[in-house]
Amino acid sequence: MAVLLFSCDSEKKEQPPIVESQTAVVPRKKKEEAPPVVEFPFLNNDNCEAFLTTYGQENPENKVRIKTSFGNIVVRLFDDTPLHRANFIYLVKREYFNPTEIVRIIKGFVIQGGNSERMLAEQKRFIIGQYTIPSEISVNHPHYSGALAMSRSYENNPEKRSSAYDFYIVHGKKATNAEIYDATQRKDWKYPAAHVEHYRKQGGTMHLDGQHTVFGEVISGMDVVNTIANLPTDGSDWPKEYVEVNMEIVTD
Repeated sequence: MAVLLFSCDSEKKEQPPIVESQTAVVPRKKKEEAPPVVEFPFLNNDNCEAFLTTYGQENPENKVRIKTSFGNIVVRLFDDTPLHRANFIYLVKREYFNPTEIVRIIKGFVIQGGNSERMLAEQKRFIIGQYTIPSEISVNHPHYSGALAMSRSYENNPEKRSSAYDFYIVHGKKATNAEIYDATQRKDWKYPAAHVEHYRKQGGTMHLDGQHTVFGEVISGMDVVNTIANLPTDGSDWPKEYVEVNMEIVTD
């Protein structure tokens, strides 16, 4: 999977001057001060972990609504992948995804978005930062259908650090006996029996386990994922129909 990594600078706004009364007899009411400008660091691999750790502690939200041209998908983010959760919440609150698009569709595998090539998204990546996220891969979070994960570069990335921007949702399919056999023979990944049974009955993408950090799951809107996964694509898996994506925090 190709991963585009860009990068964050402070966004500053000029505050209006505070106008005070020039007479002591009938003082005019002061104009309300503009809200303080929030300073964000330009993120890179040296500072992103510390920033995301602190940001995650201060921003505990764990549900996001992914609004698409075909309906809404709500995802729940896992607390035991704190850096990935914090990063996703950070990008949503900074409105990075508004709008982006689904850029890759493979039926029975994944739908993928985040790294839109449109100018607005590229500009936002340049402002936010050029960084990757330390791996939080866990056997507790398999690539079941509906899993939310981040893509990554497979070149010069032995630590399996994740893209900061490029996410995917597993569409998946039921695992065959041959796929299960191949997966369970791996020496670097041990499958609990319950996981194998889930892949057999409910589906997913077993071969991605241990390769990418799964940090959330679809809790509503899997029918929308199915609809998008069935859209026609070109030879590079790019959807022939534009699928716009916007995101917001779910507070209820």
